[in-house]
Amino acid sequence: MIQTGSGTRQTTSDGRPWTLRPARPTDGRALAALFAEVRAEGRWLITTPAAVSQPSEGFWIAEMIRGAEHLALVAEADGEVVGNVLVNVDRNLTTDHIGVLAICIAEGWRDVGIGTELVGGAQEWARERGLRKVSLGVFPDNERAIAVYERCGFVHEGLRRQQYRSGDTYRDEVLMAWFPAEGAS
Repeated sequence: MIQTGSGTRQTTSDGRPWTLRPARPTDGRALAALFAEVRAEGRWLITTPAAVSQPSEGFWIAEMIRGAEHLALVAEADGEVVGNVLVNVDRNLTTDHIGVLAICIAEGWRDVGIGTELVGGAQEWARERGLRKVSLGVFPDNERAIAVYERCGFVHEGLRRQQYRSGDTYRDEVLMAWFPAEGAS
């Protein structure tokens, strides 16, 4: 791992170079395109492709990145955004101690260690921010992601049955959380 001014250069488990770096507002469009690509797979993101316009989503992401209360990291390879992690922190006084983690990785870049590094970067940021909890929701059939979260110290908090409708089917959501003060990862 080589730390540079523009991020940390790393190598995937299959030998490809990539960089972990803070997102910039100019990444908004690339992140919206990444989300659209993963959304089109029809499995990992619940929002239907037609429900969100890329320009609107890109603008919203860029504005979120500008806000200092949130974390946005990207995984970049050959100048292309291939993954990201977002941690949103609510401004509500009763929940401003909790970050909500969301992660997205392009097909072809999964199962090579990027997810673990993105989650680790989010955990480091959460510790530095003094957050008490980082939570997330994941579909039960996303066993790869659940394994990453468990390795990083996340624990299962519950299951919301039939939480999301996807066409004619309903999907459950596994709730997981990591507690920095408990010392895991």
